[in-house]
Amino acid sequence: MAVLHGKTAKIYWDASDTNTNLVLGQSWSVDITHDVTEITSMGNTWKTYITGMQDLTATVECLLDTTGAKINFGGDDGMGDDEACYLELYLNYAASDYDAIYGTAICTGISPGIDKDGVGTVTYTFQSNAQWKWHSAETEPSYA
Repeated sequence: MAVLHGKTAKIYWDASDTNTNLVLGQSWSVDITHDVTEITSMGNTWKTYITGMQDLTATVECLLDTTGAKINFGGDDGMGDDEACYLELYLNYAASDYDAIYGTAICTGISPGIDKDGVGTVTYTFQSNAQWKWHSAETEPSYA
């Protein structure tokens, strides 16, 4: 089950150091997990755990661009094997009220599709590669 979910997302691809903003994010979800290690001592009747590293996986569903733009599946002109990108995932996206989580990630999956009404979609899966941050302010977070 997703820890967070929302309807508005922005993805900034960093292909060839050109930040391309994909603004067709229609829905998203985030799952956050922790590694744990058991440290129970002999004689204890309850298990004891300590938390380790955090892990964040994001899924963003987008409408396919009808202007003829291509989905890059790899190679020098698109996403490489570990193409880093920057995501802004909004819980609230309204004038003077922006609540979002944001950070960098690596795209680990691309799934194009089409719904029953003929609307083309593409679902991207991302794995975080750094700590993500929370943003709540009157302005959008700025890509750094």
